[in-house]
Amino acid sequence: MRLVLAVLVSAGLLTAGCGWSPPGAAPPKPDTCTPADGPTPDTVQRAISGTPPAAPGATWTEVANGHTSDCRLYWVQIGPTAPQPDSPQQVLFFSGNTPLGPATPEPRPYISVLTGGEDTVQVQYQWRQGDEAPCCPTGIGTVRFRVGQDGKLEAVDPIPNS
Repeated sequence: MRLVLAVLVSAGLLTAGCGWSPPGAAPPKPDTCTPADGPTPDTVQRAISGTPPAAPGATWTEVANGHTSDCRLYWVQIGPTAPQPDSPQQVLFFSGNTPLGPATPEPRPYISVLTGGEDTVQVQYQWRQGDEAPCCPTGIGTVRFRVGQDGKLEAVDPIPNS
């Protein structure tokens, strides 16, 4: 009888435990930024046009864009019009309608902009190590950018592999 009771209690506990899952992440805050908080399309286009091409004859195109949740720092990721896996890219930053410049002086391949924070934008850099194929870089690092006290772009973390 004790064995039957122990088996039933164990089965009940296992069944009850199967329905549990850890709580999910909190939902993101609603986007309260308006078009007036960021750069105008003309300002973005001038910044893109003013970025030296990564290769002779190459032209840039907008790949992605976004902003911090406090609406102070906007970013535009640009890449070549005919990209390859290891094509150089660049991230341009803006505070309102004011261009702050690129994340790095020279374009780099394998750039991803991760979800922004309250007042920072995270840029992930990857790079090839040794004889790695262009498809598969294993070097990786993340840098947070923000608007500094002086109103200029500031890298909070060291830029990797520079």
